[in-house]
Amino acid sequence: MSVLTGRCACGEVGLTLRTPTLFASHCHCATCRAVHAAPFVTWTAVPPEALRIRGEEGLRWYASSPGARRGFCGTCGTPLLFRGVDTPDRVYVPVSVLDGLDRPVDAHVSYEEHVRWLEGAEGLPCFVGKGTMPLGWR
Repeated sequence: MSVLTGRCACGEVGLTLRTPTLFASHCHCATCRAVHAAPFVTWTAVPPEALRIRGEEGLRWYASSPGARRGFCGTCGTPLLFRGVDTPDRVYVPVSVLDGLDRPVDAHVSYEEHVRWLEGAEGLPCFVGKGTMPLGWR
């Protein structure tokens, strides 16, 4: 059995997930986009017993919609967890706070809500860092 680790931006709250994760998918819903200030959020999930939280007292919770709660770091604001009453068998974690992932991303969900300005992004030029050295799509 392996583990994935992650943390918030300031390091006050840390996560350890026992693998395997249950899935990995990009969510395009308006709520995820607003909470994360991003065009989509890549999620994975594990059963509650497969998640260990360091600094849990630093977590704050927000009821983002009926039956849904989002956990974030009370110091830096990093979104870290999602819990839904309809899915008590899992805790969702945004992949961007993890040091890796044990599976490929396998789906887009709520794609009917995706932002239209993201279409065609795979054709834009890529650069190393924030500089001007070209880096091709891989």
